[in-house]
Amino acid sequence: MRNKNLSNADFRGAYLIGADLTNSDLSRADMIGADLRGAELSGADLSTCLFLTQPQVNAARGNAKTKLPAALSRPAHWTAEPARRR
Repeated sequence: MRNKNLSNADFRGAYLIGADLTNSDLSRADMIGADLRGAELSGADLSTCLFLTQPQVNAARGNAKTKLPAALSRPAHWTAEPARRR
């Protein structure tokens, strides 16, 4: 799901464990109950996600280019550099 337009997607209760969402647009995506453990969010736009929580963000991976809602904090374990292509 990397580099995809996933705006307005319904991820309610979705298992996104280890999903690669690098550089994806998640604008207005519904994230209530989504499991983001180990999900790669580097460069993704989550700034207007619905129901995204700090524990979900903390369980994921991201970087300085990941856009988060203003109410959430960038986890300390996130890297400063964008993820490299595999």
